[in-house]
Amino acid sequence: MRYAAMAMALMVAGAAQAGTETHSVREDGLVRFRASITGITRVSVKGDRITSIVNDDQASVYQVRNDKNTGDIFIRYVGPDNTMPDKEGGYLVTEQGRTVAIEILPIRASTQTIIVKLAGVPATATSAGAASSGDAAGGFAETSIGGGDRLVAQLTDATRKTILRKIRTPWPKSGRNGTLISSLRIGDLVGEVRVASAGASPKQVREQEFYRSGVLAVWVQKNSLAARERSWVVVVRNK
Repeated sequence: MRYAAMAMALMVAGAAQAGTETHSVREDGLVRFRASITGITRVSVKGDRITSIVNDDQASVYQVRNDKNTGDIFIRYVGPDNTMPDKEGGYLVTEQGRTVAIEILPIRASTQTIIVKLAGVPATATSAGAASSGDAAGGFAETSIGGGDRLVAQLTDATRKTILRKIRTPWPKSGRNGTLISSLRIGDLVGEVRVASAGASPKQVREQEFYRSGVLAVWVQKNSLAARERSWVVVVRNK
């Protein structure tokens, strides 16, 4: 019995040394995954390449390196020793202009491999411009009428640049629903960063809330908000 218990303990310990998680999520959805605090965690998006991870660099206990050859990112814990950190939030931006919200949960393991599969995304797409209008960043299905692939590519690029240049924290820390935080001019387009906010009750955020005259596309970081929760919204409009 003692040897059986020892063997079981060794099996559990071995399992904690390395692990692979596969997550299937829709674009703009949320992925929760475990990241090693004693080794390296690799994150890969199947059929796409990760160009960046957006998080609060100043507060994060993780160091992120993007590998340009593979399109993967590698996460390493750089926080205090012998401390289990809190979970962290942020999101991934891919080469095809798609965004996935992430929540990092710490785990004691030597290595972790995270594979993200984007549900409903054509596996043959190789660039943002190659995606169909219904599969581009949030809201494009309703705004690409008459614009074709070129408009989709422009809107995708404007959305991505607004996220990368203007959003500095994983989630809005304040602001009422619809509050304008900042804006960015990209050629003939303007990207606006706004807040989606739930009140005392949970809220379902819909892109239609942010459409007005001149708006061409809307991207919502998280559609289902709990009470008092906030998320980012990027609105792309004509200048």
